[in-house]
Amino acid sequence: MLPQLVKKVVANNPKKLANLIDLVNLPSTLRDFVGQSQISRLGCFTRVWSYIKANNLQDSNNKNVVNCDEKLKRILLGRSQVELAELPALIKLHFPKEPK
Repeated sequence: MLPQLVKKVVANNPKKLANLIDLVNLPSTLRDFVGQSQISRLGCFTRVWSYIKANNLQDSNNKNVVNCDEKLKRILLGRSQVELAELPALIKLHFPKEPK
C-alpha cells in the first residue's frame, strides 16, 4: 500500500513512477556493487539500503548518518559519511537522464 502523498504524486505525474521502476543499464561501478547489469532506481536504492543495514553502517550516535566502507564509497562519490536524505540523490547520479 502506497502512502497518500505518494499516490497523489504518482497520479499527477506517472512519469515519476516510471523513472523509479524502469530497468536501466548500470555503469560498471554500480554494476559491481549491485551484482546485476540492469536494475531500477528503486531496486538499486533498496540494495544499497540492505547493504547498509546488513553491514551495520549507520552511525551509532546519529542514525541519520551512514559511515561508508570502501565498497560503498565507490558508488557514493568517495565520501566517508553520507546523510540518509542524500542517498537517493547520490544514487540517482548513476542513472542516465531521460531524453526530452
